[in-house]
Amino acid sequence: MNHARIAAEALRFRLGTFASGTADQGNGATAQDSWFDATEAGEILAACGDPGVDSALRLLGETWQAAGLPVSTMDRPWSAGDAARLRTVGGVRLLDTRDELVTGVSRCRLPH
Repeated sequence: MNHARIAAEALRFRLGTFASGTADQGNGATAQDSWFDATEAGEILAACGDPGVDSALRLLGETWQAAGLPVSTMDRPWSAGDAARLRTVGGVRLLDTRDELVTGVSRCRLPH
């Protein structure tokens, strides 16, 4: 299981909820791809060791399993169906978890 890729997919999914950031650019890329590198952010989060990030990743994994999704697909692009099941099972707590990952990028990127 690749925690950096899981974090990257969670970030892509969270940022995808902002309609202005997901407009198709005609080549399969979205506007969000040009201003945010989710792969790099996922690597930062996985290497960080921040307790909030670690807790968020753990809760994300628990929610993924509670939604009945195959663990082996968690670090691959999430389908719309995966996202819907996660939202149904995780509710607001899941949004808070993904937001913890978003804010964790800033905390982990800055020197302590």
